[in-house]
Parts: sequence; C-alpha cells; structure tokens
Amino acid sequence: MTSRYAHIHDSTMREKLSEYLAGTLVDVAGHKVVEDSVNDTVELQWFTRNVLAQALTNGYCAIPTVAGPCPHPNACLNCAHFRTDITFLDVHRAELRETERVIAKADANGWTRQSEMNARKRTNLVNIITTLEETHA
Repeated sequence: MTSRYAHIHDSTMREKLSEYLAGTLVDVAGHKVVEDSVNDTVELQWFTRNVLAQALTNGYCAIPTVAGPCPHPNACLNCAHFRTDITFLDVHRAELRETERVIAKADANGWTRQSEMNARKRTNLVNIITTLEETHA
C-alpha cells in the first residue's frame, strides 16, 4: 500500500513542480530557461532538479553531481550552469548592492582588476533581477 501511495505522491509532486517552474527559471545572463526540448522529459527534469541539482544560497546549479565537482567554485554568478527563480530575488538585490559597493571602493582606490572582475557579476545580477521582476510583475 505504501508503495502505491508513494508512487502517486511522487508523480503528483513531479507534475506540480514542473507546472510551477515552467518558464520561471532564469540563467546567469537573465534569460528564461526553457526546459521543454525533445530530449528533456518531465521525468528527466524531476530527476535533475531533485536528485542531481546542487542547491545554492541564491539559486540552483544545473551541473549534475555525476559530472564531478564544480570547476568554478564561488563563481556561480559568472557560470552558464547557474539557475535561479523569484524566491531568490531579495538575495540577488542584496548581492547587487554589495557588488556595487565593492566596485565603488575599487574605483575610488584605482583597483582596476577588482573593479573589472565585479563589473561582469554586476551586469549578470542586473539581468537576473530585471528578468525576474518583469516576469513576476
């Protein structure tokens, strides 16, 4: 009996999660992530998100854990495998404020390299925030 209900619960959760996330995930460039390609089934999406995906403080890493450790530690906002949604909007806004503070300090002190490295992060955060706000306005 438990097996029967567990299977029903699993498919219901998988269905509802797919409905909820449809068109809501945003990548590092602020583009909506479409997960309905021919090779991307609901079962694969469920498995990837719930078994293979890495949860982060500001989104999700789409690199499957079987691919090994991340080649970009602490650089998620510059990684093409990064995904996020509206639930992390406040985190991104706070990160943008902090990044702008770091850039201003770097510019004031003539720290060109630090300013350049954070400029790309700032651009990605602005793109992410803009897309999330437009999508959920």
